[in-house]
Amino acid sequence: MRRKRSLSLPRYVTPGSAPESARSFSWPRRSRILALAGICLLYWFFFTGNHNKNKNVAVDTTDYSHFAYSLYATDSATLCHAVLVFDALERLGSKADRVLWYPNYWDTVVTNSKDRDSQLLVMARDRYRVRLRPEKLLSVGGRGKDAWTGTWDKSVTKFLAFTLTSYNRVIALDSDITLLSSLDHLFLLPPTHIAMPRAYWWPTQPQPLTSLLMVLQPSMREFEYFKSVIDNGGSQEAVASRRFDMEMVNERFGGSAMVLPQRPYALLTGEFRTHDHAAYLGSPPSLPSSPSPSSPSNANAESEVQSKSEVWDADKMYSEAKLVHFSDWPLPKPWIMWPHEGLVEMQPDCGGSHSETPCAERRIWKGLYEDFRRRRKDVCRLLSVPAPEWGRIKGGGSTGSRNETEGTHHEAEKVDMDMKTEGKEGGVKGPHDI
Repeated sequence: MRRKRSLSLPRYVTPGSAPESARSFSWPRRSRILALAGICLLYWFFFTGNHNKNKNVAVDTTDYSHFAYSLYATDSATLCHAVLVFDALERLGSKADRVLWYPNYWDTVVTNSKDRDSQLLVMARDRYRVRLRPEKLLSVGGRGKDAWTGTWDKSVTKFLAFTLTSYNRVIALDSDITLLSSLDHLFLLPPTHIAMPRAYWWPTQPQPLTSLLMVLQPSMREFEYFKSVIDNGGSQEAVASRRFDMEMVNERFGGSAMVLPQRPYALLTGEFRTHDHAAYLGSPPSLPSSPSPSSPSNANAESEVQSKSEVWDADKMYSEAKLVHFSDWPLPKPWIMWPHEGLVEMQPDCGGSHSETPCAERRIWKGLYEDFRRRRKDVCRLLSVPAPEWGRIKGGGSTGSRNETEGTHHEAEKVDMDMKTEGKEGGVKGPHDI
């Protein structure tokens, strides 16, 4: 009797006789080793490459809730301009808190489509995440009604920034600026009571500090100091020169403040109109005259100093600037239109050529003003104030007569703003898009 063949037992198959379906593919041993080695190498390159890349990328772990930007509004114009700064901070990705001081008799109840102050306060709060601080405005005591003080008497309101003691550091800004870059990195400066740029345009030495940008450590003690000076009316020199806030910070911190470089933190629009840029560039002064001017060593030293002096490049200076402050006296500020005669007389002259083809200086200078006016209309829905007669403003300043464009009290025509749709408006171009 034949045994039943077990299907579980291996069977001998002659080479080449197995059906195609029964054959299995098998890599040679050498190929398997090479493939495994290749996979290991790829893994090693991928892992170490990413590891090194992550080591080279600095991860910002700063808690920006300890820092804040502080701006103030004394009237409708400065409220709009403060909102424009907050708009820039939002577009530039700033991570710090934002605080706005404004008169305590304003409110956030929008009564109609042209209730611009309330609309802008709501916009600041809801769109730009601004912490609203209604407050009695500070003004130099007993001098608020003097015709010759303009709005400078309320510029001291900026000192309310010292009361923000819940923050480790605050950046206080003027609002008649165009912000070109986030200033968040200034919160991480070494410890100091205050850091400010110098007024590099000042004609005499030592040049004072300018209060258009202050990186300060909040302190009620400092605020009380400034409040006492304000209540006493300020010094006669400060009143006469109409620079209350600037005079006060220099009296208090002139010898101890950390000095920020004017380049890139305090560029004036007027810099594009001047021919001498040594002060802004920080160029070294010429060597003093020597009893032996023909001395080869003295001549070589002078030549070396001149060779190290940087050449002005308007596009480069604009691209590296953090902010630009509008200052082209006696031309009005950008919310007031230019008188034609004033524009022709005061615009950058392109190196003296007065060429009709705009040079970089004129293109940038005009672009800054046009950009400000466009954003003022697009964001705040405010038109520019009509241009005054040039003859009525040109004589202001040096002669002591009042320039009628001083201050921010001028009425501007309003464009209807629908608060139901204002948050859906398209993005506003940045300051560099000019």
